[in-house]
Amino acid sequence: MSRLFFALLLFLYPGSPVWGFSFASAPLSSCPGPASIALPAATGGPPSDSDLRALLLVARTVRDMPGRRSVGEAALVRAGREIGPLLAARPGDATLHALAGERDLLMVQYRGFPGGMPWGKKAQAQNDRALALDPRNPEARLAKGIELYFKPWFVGGSVSKALVEFERANALRPGDPRILSWIGIARHRLGRPDSRRFLEAALKICPESPFYRARARTFDPRASHR
Repeated sequence: MSRLFFALLLFLYPGSPVWGFSFASAPLSSCPGPASIALPAATGGPPSDSDLRALLLVARTVRDMPGRRSVGEAALVRAGREIGPLLAARPGDATLHALAGERDLLMVQYRGFPGGMPWGKKAQAQNDRALALDPRNPEARLAKGIELYFKPWFVGGSVSKALVEFERANALRPGDPRILSWIGIARHRLGRPDSRRFLEAALKICPESPFYRARARTFDPRASHR
């Protein structure tokens, strides 16, 4: 099989000052735990950022769990319904565009080839829009980094470019466990030193999380979802 085919498989079925850490807070990401594998109850109220984040967390967490994929699919459907009204009300909100980009990238991974391919272009467009609105938005930098990490090299993907985005996100929002873990994963894949230090830093922030514990042990972005 060709290198192009293997790069495409990696995208569709992904394996998904920097040195100082601040543990005062983790405002950007919550610590995923057992509650992250259940679909949140519908509130019946208007769409909210917190509901959208909860749905995306579920979709990330259960993506590779046997028997839970349908829960993730349902979370993504609901997230799609939440994003539309939120963006209509706040079209200039960079964070919302970054969250929309994350949802679109998850759609690529859930739908596979060829059904998920249109969502890849949508994810790129949302992430680029987020950065155009606010290049100092840490969620936009994180979302762009994840896109670049999973995207095949022949359409512009690059782990080294992804690492740059993760490090920028960390400089803008130190102490976020999700950002720190992605820095560790990207550094490990590039053969850079001290990759474990970042993964252990994420685990220190979320010591009870089995997902960050697995990620720190395996350096595998999918291990955090098992």
